[in-house]
Amino acid sequence: MRVRDIMTAPAVTCYPHTSLAMAARLMRDADYGTVAVVDHRGALVGIVTDRDVCVTLAGTNRNAINATVHEAMTGRVFSVQLDDDVRQALMTMRDRRVRRLPVCDASRRPVGMLSIEDIVVRGLESGGVDTADLVGALRAMYVRVPARAEAAGPDNGFTPG
Repeated sequence: MRVRDIMTAPAVTCYPHTSLAMAARLMRDADYGTVAVVDHRGALVGIVTDRDVCVTLAGTNRNAINATVHEAMTGRVFSVQLDDDVRQALMTMRDRRVRRLPVCDASRRPVGMLSIEDIVVRGLESGGVDTADLVGALRAMYVRVPARAEAAGPDNGFTPG
């Protein structure tokens, strides 16, 4: 089974200079959790997720209109091509611990997105992957490392209630 058979299309894209507010609006309107970031030629240069937007804004006093995708995006992005094997794409997700991969054409222009949800719903359903591959990949991807929590109090800006 090929990536093209189960991916979600079209790709939703933006530029590095796009505001985080606009990127979030694109995600909301398309019901996607990810936007591919492209350069002036349309080639993939990064990816920004809904989580990236939230974490970036949480670390600043600026609002989403005044912050750019460049500040939040991941520039080291892994991608797949239309005719790549779905099992190999799942192994890339497992090895890189990512849940979404942009699907690009030969010129690295995004044409869609392959998510772990696409593989679960469409890949399992059609026999493109088996449950053992999927469970193994999910186990590797979702290894949790506890974060150090800061105590809430007046010194760190937390206001209860």
